[in-house]
Amino acid sequence: MLRSILITLLIFSGLAIYSQNSQQEIALEGALEVLIQASFSSVSVTTASVDKVSLNHTLEVDGEGRADLRKLRFKREGSVLKIIEVLPTVEAMNEEFPDHKGGMLTGAREGGVGVFNDVMVNSLLEVVVPQGIKVRVETIYGGIMATNVVSLISAHAKYGKVEVVYTEGNKVPSLDLYSNYGAVHLTLPAASGASLDLLTRYGELLTDMDIRIDKVQSETKNFYERVIGTLAGGGALLKCEAPYGDVYLRQGIAD
Repeated sequence: MLRSILITLLIFSGLAIYSQNSQQEIALEGALEVLIQASFSSVSVTTASVDKVSLNHTLEVDGEGRADLRKLRFKREGSVLKIIEVLPTVEAMNEEFPDHKGGMLTGAREGGVGVFNDVMVNSLLEVVVPQGIKVRVETIYGGIMATNVVSLISAHAKYGKVEVVYTEGNKVPSLDLYSNYGAVHLTLPAASGASLDLLTRYGELLTDMDIRIDKVQSETKNFYERVIGTLAGGGALLKCEAPYGDVYLRQGIAD
């Protein structure tokens, strides 16, 4: 009876189950949006013709799997399915693998791989979302990689790089891309139409695409550059901001 009551309380309170399985699937159960929140890991997002969200959560330290330092929590709020990384965190990793020099080194981890303190870490959360489901991603120490996610709304990182790619034949949605201390890279198909709002303060704005710049709204001054403009007559609004990193808008290579 007590077990039944506890299960009922969990269901109706919206609290989710903790999991340490590296690979798993989650039913949508009416969810129209997926919010991914990662504290330490980098996040890779793709879509597929499936009806469930698929996950693969990896944490390896010097080539050894550490399931004891890896944990996810799932939570439903209305039509939003939240995927929350409980472990690893910087605090837990620093306690387990302290820097012998007395500080803490997080470093840049491309694709989840890099040095943390004195160890090599591979920390990655791979998510496959059903097509048509809206996606938002938030990370603190990890980067964000999204490929042909046509329902992506936003990707916000604090320290990691945000890299979003759309290849030929994929519609580019309105996007809000942000990295406070990392870079933002956005790759678009050739001849994509878009409205642009690109901003950096201490980095550079780079592109190999032909932007029609609005000289009235755009602004350049010391440690600040903002470009308002359009590609191919305009279209979806693409906001890319990297206060301390570069914003790179590039044209993809045609197949």
